[in-house]
Amino acid sequence: MIAFLACTITTHAQFTKEIPLKPIYKHGWKYFYGDQRMNSVYALQIPLESLNDKEINERFKRFKRLQVFRVFAYIPSIVYLLTNAHFGGHRGYSTRGVDSETFLLFWLGGLAADISFNAASHHQMAKAIDIYNVKISNKSTLGLSFNRLLNQNYPGLSYQFKF
Repeated sequence: MIAFLACTITTHAQFTKEIPLKPIYKHGWKYFYGDQRMNSVYALQIPLESLNDKEINERFKRFKRLQVFRVFAYIPSIVYLLTNAHFGGHRGYSTRGVDSETFLLFWLGGLAADISFNAASHHQMAKAIDIYNVKISNKSTLGLSFNRLLNQNYPGLSYQFKF
């Protein structure tokens, strides 16, 4: 009896449910998985990586890397501001002060880099999504089914080819 229960519990514990993958759509800057709107583009990481496709994974990694570069784009303007600003304190030494035109140039350069990195990262994501959608739509299946014929169940082998 104990051996039967142990086998039953282990077979039940090893059961996994396979959920079919849904297509991913992009409308403007919004992403949808099936009919559900994603709050963050990072939420698409699980379905994208579930195919274990090398190119999709590499494009998603590029997307994340370019998103990190967006933060670094503003560092020169922040460094300039911190090194040249006079925040009170001792007036005995002279400081150059912040030149508003120079700071504006650094800030606009950071903004241009931010926009460029954002566009490039979403381009990588769009390519990953295109590859993903093609791969899930072209997945052929082979399975075992039980069909009814003349009130009797019989096993059948089915092959479904999608093109």
